[in-house]
Amino acid sequence: MHTWEESFDHMKRDGDLTEVIVSGGDPFTLPREDFSYMMRRLKNIERIRVIRISTRLPVVCPEGVDKDHFKTLKKSSPIWIVIHINHPREVSPEFVDVIKKLSATGASIVSQTVLLRGVNDCPHILLRLFELLVAQGVKPYYLFQFDEVKGAMHFKVRIQEGIHIMHFLRRHGSGLAMPQYALDITGGYGKVPLDYNYVKRRKGTSLHLESPSGDEGIYIDNGKKGLCQDCGICGRKTAKVKKMRS
Repeated sequence: MHTWEESFDHMKRDGDLTEVIVSGGDPFTLPREDFSYMMRRLKNIERIRVIRISTRLPVVCPEGVDKDHFKTLKKSSPIWIVIHINHPREVSPEFVDVIKKLSATGASIVSQTVLLRGVNDCPHILLRLFELLVAQGVKPYYLFQFDEVKGAMHFKVRIQEGIHIMHFLRRHGSGLAMPQYALDITGGYGKVPLDYNYVKRRKGTSLHLESPSGDEGIYIDNGKKGLCQDCGICGRKTAKVKKMRS
C-alpha cells in the first residue's frame, strides 16, 4: 500500500495526467479489497478522466472475475476494459458470459491481439476472432506486431505479412471489426500505426487510390488549407483575449 500511496500522490501532482492504464500483472487478480480501494482512489483524482483496465483473466480464467469486481466497476463507471485475446477458440461460452456481466456494469470493452506466427497469422483466423468479438459488443482495438522478446522470437511475423492481413480484413470485414495494426518501437519510443497504403500515386490534384476490393478510384484533392475556428480548445483564443485586455 505504501508504494500505492506514493503513486496516488504523484498522480495528484501531475497536472498533465488525464488517463491511467491499470495493468500489471492482471488487475483482476488483486485481492478484492485492494482492487476496490485502487479504483476508488483513482476515481477521486479529479483530473483523471479515463481509466483503462488491461486484463486477460476473462479469457484464461473467466471464473476469476466475480461479483465483487462487477460491484466495484459499476461504482467506478465509466471505465474502459481492454481484453487481451489472440484466437477465436478463446471465445468460450464462459468468456461470453463474463463479457455480458462486464458490459452490464457500464464498462466499455475493447480488445487487443498480438500477431503470433503459427497461432493467428492467418487473415481468416483473425477475421473470425474480430467478428466474434464485435458480436459480443467488444470493439477490436489493437493488433500488435510482436515485440522483440528474448526466447520467443519464433512467434515473430514479418511486418509485410501483417500489412497483407490488414488489407484482407478491410476488404472482407466490417469496419467495426477493424483493429489498428501497431508496432511498439523497441526502446520505449511508443506505438506507431502500420497499415496498407491505399494511395497509389498523385497527378496534380488527382489522387489515385486503391479500393478495398482492388479497384482504382480518383479523388480530387483540391481542398483549401484548414482554418482556425478560434474555439479556444488549444488555448490560442484565450491567449488572444489576454493580449487584447493587456
